[in-house]
Amino acid sequence: MSKRKSIRNRIFTEEEQALQKERFDKIIQSFVKLIETYAKLFSIELKTGLSGMLAILAIFVVLLTFLTLAFCFFSLAFALFVNYLFSWPPFAGFTIVGVFCLVIFGVIVINTSKIRRQFLILIDQAIDRINEENQV
Repeated sequence: MSKRKSIRNRIFTEEEQALQKERFDKIIQSFVKLIETYAKLFSIELKTGLSGMLAILAIFVVLLTFLTLAFCFFSLAFALFVNYLFSWPPFAGFTIVGVFCLVIFGVIVINTSKIRRQFLILIDQAIDRINEENQV
């Protein structure tokens, strides 16, 4: 071991060894900064993607709210129209609309897995579209 140390001391002086160590430390620091930069860039891209998805989700929630209100008013109007048209008691039209809504609910419950799969496909397509827009 002393032979190796003596050969190294003959080839490189202490100043050269210090310079090499300093260069190596700079390379390591640059590599660490590069990794940190990639991590920050990834987090920024992730935040951008999530904020885009949350914006789309917020728009769909607002649209679904207005669609629900429209359905409620349409159901109310249809129930009153049925009552007026057939001169039935006031609750009869509302019963018909209620039964219709229960049938729709039953169809949705029965086909939950198909509807879920379709929503997942739509979400995947939306994510792919957003990723393509971010890459361009």
